[in-house]
Amino acid sequence: MDQSITVVRFAAKHRLSAFAIASLTALCVFAALDLESARSITLGARDATVGGFDWLFVYTVSGALIAVALLAFHPGASQVIGQPNDKPEFSRWAWFSMLFSAGLASGLVYWGTAEPITHFAGTPFTHEPSNSELSAIRAVTVTVFHWGLHGWGLYAVAGLAIALAAYRNARPLTFSAALAPIIGSKAAAGWPGRVVDLLALYGTVFGVATSLGLAAGSMNAALEPLIGLPFGEHFQIAIVLVVSVLGVASVLSGVARGIRRLSEFNVWLSLALMGTIAVIGPTAWLASHLLSNAADYTVNAIAMGFWLADDESGHNWQTAWTVFYWGWWLAWTPFVGLFIARISKGRTVREFILGVLFVPALVVLVWMSVFGGTALHQELAAAGAVSTAVEESYSLGLIAMISNLATGGMQTLLLAVVALLLFTWLITSLDSATLVICHTLHMDHLGSMKVLWGFILGGVTCTLMLIGGLESLQAASIIIGLPMALLVLLLAASAIKLVTQSGES
Repeated sequence: MDQSITVVRFAAKHRLSAFAIASLTALCVFAALDLESARSITLGARDATVGGFDWLFVYTVSGALIAVALLAFHPGASQVIGQPNDKPEFSRWAWFSMLFSAGLASGLVYWGTAEPITHFAGTPFTHEPSNSELSAIRAVTVTVFHWGLHGWGLYAVAGLAIALAAYRNARPLTFSAALAPIIGSKAAAGWPGRVVDLLALYGTVFGVATSLGLAAGSMNAALEPLIGLPFGEHFQIAIVLVVSVLGVASVLSGVARGIRRLSEFNVWLSLALMGTIAVIGPTAWLASHLLSNAADYTVNAIAMGFWLADDESGHNWQTAWTVFYWGWWLAWTPFVGLFIARISKGRTVREFILGVLFVPALVVLVWMSVFGGTALHQELAAAGAVSTAVEESYSLGLIAMISNLATGGMQTLLLAVVALLLFTWLITSLDSATLVICHTLHMDHLGSMKVLWGFILGGVTCTLMLIGGLESLQAASIIIGLPMALLVLLLAASAIKLVTQSGES
């Protein structure tokens, strides 16, 4: 039978898949027919979400971090994720490479320079004179706060609940199965479970679409001085379409081959780029500020996590930055949580928690200190050296920093590495997300569905870019982050129950 007919019949038998495909297709068609209405609805929904539920984002993210960190000290944390004799499928290096590429990906390149430069002028947490060395330290601290332990706490909670439910109790790798200890097996297998999986699917689609759209802008900015590709929305959409094709090819090759190898390549290339910037940049200054940034983050991160603005300017800043980030992390939680669960069988709960929380957070601290610190050093030496470009577009921040740092062949080499890194990171984000969606729909064995969902991800990304660019990409993450916050709270309860039950047995 023709494969396309097989796919259609398979989708008809699985209403969750059919509904998801139909709803996302309808969204893309509606936006294409009426961009202004789509933009108005999207931004209106974002404002309503932030206006009524910013507190829920703040307390959910901080609560998830504290809960999963405490679980690492429970006696049940010594258990193996799976059966007692199960061994890890991947080496620690391969495991870290994949969770790093899936959980951080191109966002580090996009925001690593732009965010510290933006915070340099002041934040609600900055009490020092603006544009000073002290405010430079706080700018990096706030950036690490948005990228460090708090976000990874969400991934750890979700991944732990899914992995324990799947590998200990022979359940599928889905969010509904992970909630069975809380809502019951019957509800998890019925319509409540299907609703949960649908929310997880939407979170994956819109969270990854946000990252793909932002990274396409950074890649366009890097290619402009390299090959003369004009900086503009249509060229960024073309980049997304090319990435969709290559991402589909990668996911069809499987986790052990395509995704693992590409993830390891990304990590090595990222380390090489970061090391080069540190060596040719203000090395001694960066080393000193790294220690200051680490101390400042350690002392202030928890308090920052529970802070809620009580005035208009603080609320506007928190909405634009922290609430957006927490919504984005929440939207990514289904994707990264399930993917980490998929690659973590055979590790202990304690190893899982410590690895997922602290290794990426340490990398984030060093990365932001090097990239953000180099840009801040340039800005301290000459006001506007990087901030002028960032004010025009966040995508241009890293390019401006590199242009100030190196000339000639070295500048060309660095820009080429940035473009290649963004390209490969985009591919790993799309292929990992496609794999997760197909697991959620119980279709991971069907290559045709991987192809279909790879292109759906690309299509949704292009749609959001067309209806409002960065603003719509951010809005999508915040909107889907609201139901995901409620889901994370249930997952935290499930993870606690699964770990503590083992510790008491």
